[in-house]
Amino acid sequence: MRRSAVICLVFLGCANHAERAVALYETGDFAGAARAADAELAAHPGEDALWQMRVRAALAQGDAAGVAKTYAAYRARLEGNDDRELLRDLAIATLGQALASPSAKLKIAAIEAVEAAELEPLAQQVAQRLRDDDDRVIAAAAVAVLHGDPSAPDAIGDMLHSEDPEARRIAIDGIGKKVGKVAVSVLEQAAGDGDPRVRRAALRWLGQLRDPDAVGALTQRLGDPDEAVRAAAASALARIGVGNLAELGRRALGDPALAVRLAGVELLVAAHDRAGLAALADDRDPLVATEAAIAGGGGAPAARAVERAATAGAWAVRAGAANLAVRALGKAAAIALARKLAADPEVAVRLAAARVLAHGGDAPAAAAVFAAALASPDAARHHLDAAVDLAMQDDARGLQALDDLVRDPARGSAARAAAAAAHRAARRITPGLVAALADDSGVVRVEAATALALLTRH
Repeated sequence: MRRSAVICLVFLGCANHAERAVALYETGDFAGAARAADAELAAHPGEDALWQMRVRAALAQGDAAGVAKTYAAYRARLEGNDDRELLRDLAIATLGQALASPSAKLKIAAIEAVEAAELEPLAQQVAQRLRDDDDRVIAAAAVAVLHGDPSAPDAIGDMLHSEDPEARRIAIDGIGKKVGKVAVSVLEQAAGDGDPRVRRAALRWLGQLRDPDAVGALTQRLGDPDEAVRAAAASALARIGVGNLAELGRRALGDPALAVRLAGVELLVAAHDRAGLAALADDRDPLVATEAAIAGGGGAPAARAVERAATAGAWAVRAGAANLAVRALGKAAAIALARKLAADPEVAVRLAAARVLAHGGDAPAAAAVFAAALASPDAARHHLDAAVDLAMQDDARGLQALDDLVRDPARGSAARAAAAAAHRAARRITPGLVAALADDSGVVRVEAATALALLTRH
């Protein structure tokens, strides 16, 4: 099984009870290390170094069940607290393995995790990926170490001309994030890239950086064949705030794609076109009407629009009504609407309504909706969302569901990886998440390590 070669096994200041387990571990006898740790724990259950060694030994054997059981017992001894230093160390070891793997997908995910969690011990390994044989990996590494490695700027410049569009997208996104206004000319050029992913990234950053020289290119992109590019262009124009914004807004509002029409509302807001916003009160799309009414000051038009959305035939529109309710109606009226939507026949609408209740102060009512969705076999595709919502309320049912979902062998690796990532949204660590470091799937292991690295960051 995998050996965590970069795990640090220095137990400063501890008694000698862990020495034999450590010695066996270092020789590669992980089963022997586990037995030695168990024997010592029977006599010295209060010694953290023994618990840490036992977790490491189980992980080295790929014993996910053993990791979960041991870590749960260790955390109980810590009165429900996590050993954040141990978990961060294990996450670093797992991400280090991913950086050395042959999989470009794992390397990119690990690089992004190292950057996001600021894992200094892995910075050199990330820099080594600047010489990778996959352009996507090189681009990700160059972005991660852009301000720390002298060869990174040249590497990211090369990736702007890569034949791989995903490598170009990664490079453009990194330039927008880390170089900013100095590189607007590069972003303007990328706005005409042949791949829509690259165009979207460039347009988004041109808007974020409020580049007035990009207005012409952005206006041209309102006619792009890709609807996400058109939406990004309209939003960017609204942010920049230059040109005939009202006319651009009317153009966007005539687009068949909802995302573009919603960006058209942004343009009318940027134009201070109150008359144009008022004219949208009876728009054919209740979500457009609601956003326009909110921007126009709320009141009765917003109430009418959100009521239309709440009774629409499409469940996605009804869920949107719940999401917009507080902004459209205010807290008290939004809670009243959410209570009605909490009985909607569609699970996704009920969950959206329950979130309004949770944030509005009615946690018991929200928890009841989340728990019902979690318990319903017919709502299986929503179980993870419901588990996150419950876990965020420190509800034991949500925490247990997260623990179960991340290590359920009946679920595919993609589903387990999603459950690992969901711990980040819930801002909670479970024994199952720790056990996922021993999952058979590298994707799951990296997602679990990423979550642990971020959750133990501070």
